[in-house]
Amino acid sequence: MSFRGDFEHHDALLRSAVDEFCQRGYDAASINRILAASAMSKGQLYHHFTNKEGLYLGLVEWTIDQKAAWFAQHPLEPLSDGFLATLGAQMRAGLGFAAAHPAVDRLSRSLLAERGRPIFAAVTKRFGFDADSALGIVVDHYYAQGEFRSDLTLAFVRRIVLLIVNHAPDLLDLTKPADLDPGIDELLAFLRGGLTQQRPQ
Repeated sequence: MSFRGDFEHHDALLRSAVDEFCQRGYDAASINRILAASAMSKGQLYHHFTNKEGLYLGLVEWTIDQKAAWFAQHPLEPLSDGFLATLGAQMRAGLGFAAAHPAVDRLSRSLLAERGRPIFAAVTKRFGFDADSALGIVVDHYYAQGEFRSDLTLAFVRRIVLLIVNHAPDLLDLTKPADLDPGIDELLAFLRGGLTQQRPQ
């Protein structure tokens, strides 16, 4: 139940499954369409993946492997103090990965759209991670440090930061790598003026 090993039609199945799940979402995705696009038989598919959920979990595992390999070769720079410096470094790393691996990025973003559905719970149970929770911990830490405006509640700051980070690929143009850094700088400038306390010069 994995894409880690090589098998006949491996790459075609990977491409067609990513396309199908990203275009239609998990519930509407069709195994028959995936098979037709990959020229794979049902017997071949079910030899490697027990069912539709198994195939989807295999794709999520593949995205995790791709991200782990990329970040091993592109480690995060030591972070400066402060929420915006930390967020900026993490966004540059994450969006740099997204630009280099668009298929993985598409699948990761389509997974976010499955929140609240059984398949999202299955993914969380199997892989035991919650990116929102990790980012929430960072926000909580810097909120306690007084980095954010005192008239904004922690709950609101958490929601707005999560929305912006989760939709950063929509806000920034990833088709032009040269625009990535200026785009992140602009987004951070917006956050600095709209969320964080102004620091004395």
